[in-house]
Amino acid sequence: MIIFSERINGMYRDVRGAIADRNKEVIHRLLAEQLAGGADVIDLNIGPTKGDPAENFLWLAQAVHEVTDKPLSLDSAKANVLVQAVPAVREALPDTGLVINSCTAAREYMDKLLPLAVQYRCGIIGLTMDQDGVPGNVEKRVECGASFLMAAIEAGIPTEDIYLDPIILPIHAAPKQQIHAVEAIRQLAAVSDPPPRFIVGLSNVSQKCPLHKLLNRTYLVMCLAAGLDAAICDAADRDLIDAMITAEALLGKHLYSDDYLRAWRMQKGLAC
Repeated sequence: MIIFSERINGMYRDVRGAIADRNKEVIHRLLAEQLAGGADVIDLNIGPTKGDPAENFLWLAQAVHEVTDKPLSLDSAKANVLVQAVPAVREALPDTGLVINSCTAAREYMDKLLPLAVQYRCGIIGLTMDQDGVPGNVEKRVECGASFLMAAIEAGIPTEDIYLDPIILPIHAAPKQQIHAVEAIRQLAAVSDPPPRFIVGLSNVSQKCPLHKLLNRTYLVMCLAAGLDAAICDAADRDLIDAMITAEALLGKHLYSDDYLRAWRMQKGLAC
């Protein structure tokens, strides 16, 4: 599984303060923890910070790049922010892998962000929703996901650079939607050959729940069994990563050995 680190996010008070104060030390400390846990992609979200969004994204991207050359995911729900931020980051970091996070299946969003992904050589995450909002059933999720996938392929984005996000909602607020997202992954995997990649924002499932870590790792295993390829999650949560490694071993994605957890970390060059 591809691990997108969720921690460099302005929704967290320490990150928001670091962006405002241009304090790289905070970002570097958090980043070190995520890299030590096995993060493959660093998801950057400036959150509700003040100032110019593109400048904030650029500062954050450059601060991260001082520590690692891993790919970056630029995360915003506002298409216009991404339209400004992606060119700025690409110009400053021309050789860094970039992913646009995210685009809905609404035509006005796709018209802005799909050409942007092509022009600036970015992967893109497509949400299985449109102008009507988050679907309440599997069928609408699949319809939106298929529409986004076809539009992205027609725009010239390679299938391996397209991620579909079936949209997880908090279990305390929408208790039937978690299984809908799992089933949407299964059905969307059959839409194209080869299929796109599938990603979830994992911590959404447990938002404001006391047993959030248990919910996260249990749901991650469910999604992996359905065909999940990537998750935006806390790479520093060792129990979560151990559950991921174990699920992938049971699914035949890794050769089993009695020391399989250590073997996975050694393969990635991580401390065991």
